[in-house]
Amino acid sequence: METVLAFENVYAGYGRTNVLDGLSFTMEKGRVFGVIGPNGSGKTTMLNALAGLIRPTKGRILFSGKDITRLAPDARCRMGIGRTFQIPRPFGRMTVFENVLTAAVFGAGLPESEGGRAAMRALRITDLMDKAEALSDSLTLLDRKRLEIARALGMSPALLLLDEVAAGLTSLEVQAVMALVKRLKEEGSSIIWIEHVMEAMMGAADQLMCVAEGRCLALGDPEAVLSSRAVKQIYLGVERHA
Repeated sequence: METVLAFENVYAGYGRTNVLDGLSFTMEKGRVFGVIGPNGSGKTTMLNALAGLIRPTKGRILFSGKDITRLAPDARCRMGIGRTFQIPRPFGRMTVFENVLTAAVFGAGLPESEGGRAAMRALRITDLMDKAEALSDSLTLLDRKRLEIARALGMSPALLLLDEVAAGLTSLEVQAVMALVKRLKEEGSSIIWIEHVMEAMMGAADQLMCVAEGRCLALGDPEAVLSSRAVKQIYLGVERHA
C-alpha cells in the first residue's frame, strides 16, 4: 500500500528540551493509525510537529513523499493535513455551518461557493446537518467534538489528525465517535488518532503505536501492541515479574 506519512528519526520539543527523541514510523494511506502512550510521552508534540506548530531540530517528516519538515502550518493545511484539538474551541457566537465554512475558506483557501459545498459535506458526514444553523456554544460535548472534526473535514484533508476526540464522553458516545471514524475511513480519509480510551482504539484502529519517552515503543496490530509486555509495563502500569 501507498505510504502517506513517514517520520524519520524526528527530534522536536519546546525551547531546548526535545520531547520527541528520534521518533520513527510510517503510515499507509487509507488507514486509521491509533497512537497511545503515557501523559508526557510525546503524542501531542508529534501532532504539533506534523501540523507545523513546532519545528523539528533533527530528522524529516514526509507527507505523500514530500518533505514538509520546514513548511509553515498554513502550507501543510493546504497540502491536505487537517487537525482537531483535544479541547474543542469553536467560534461560539457563530453557527455550526459558519464555523465549518470558515475553516474551508480561510484554512483550505477555497472560494466561498466551493467552501460552502465542502462545509455541507462535512456536516453530512458528522451528522450535524440538523444543527447547521444552531449556535456553536449551544452544543452538547459530543456535538462539539463532532463540530471539531467537521471543521477539520471542511478543509478536505487527505490526512486527518484527531486528538482525543473520545475524551470525556460516555460509553454510548464513544461508540458514536468510533462509528464516525469508521465512516471517515470509508470516505477515503487517512487518520491519525491519539486516544486514551482503549475501547475506541481496539474498535476503530487498523494499526496502533505506543509512544514512550518520545520514541516508538511498539507498532502493529492493536491487540498485539496492547498485549505486549513492554506496553503493559510502561503504559498500562503492569509490574515487571522476574
